[in-house]
Amino acid sequence: MHQPNQEFVTDREVTPIKCPLCESPHIEALNLGRKTGRVIGTATGAAAGVAGTIGGAETGAAIGVVAGPLGVLAGGLIGALIGGVVGAAAGGSVGANVGSYVDDTLLENYHCTTCGHTFGKDAQ
Repeated sequence: MHQPNQEFVTDREVTPIKCPLCESPHIEALNLGRKTGRVIGTATGAAAGVAGTIGGAETGAAIGVVAGPLGVLAGGLIGALIGGVVGAAAGGSVGANVGSYVDDTLLENYHCTTCGHTFGKDAQ
């Protein structure tokens, strides 16, 4: 994922990202923290959503009572499904945000495709 047009924004100054070793502008963002955070957040959110599906299933079943036994089953399943999906989406979003913070502050998030050097924002 070659992205040579990446830039650092510091205060009011925009600086193109260059390799601190060879000064090449051919830099790619690794985003390992963001990717990992999204996966962990999605899994955790889905698990929390599934754990909370009892309430969603009960609500869906209560609404489905109007349609009879099939409505109770369908309402319960739909309520459980919505709980899992909403939990996974929320968890994935939070995980990606936390991962972005980790990328920006702790990891060497940038890779020079010219010389192979990896570096973080602090190297600029």
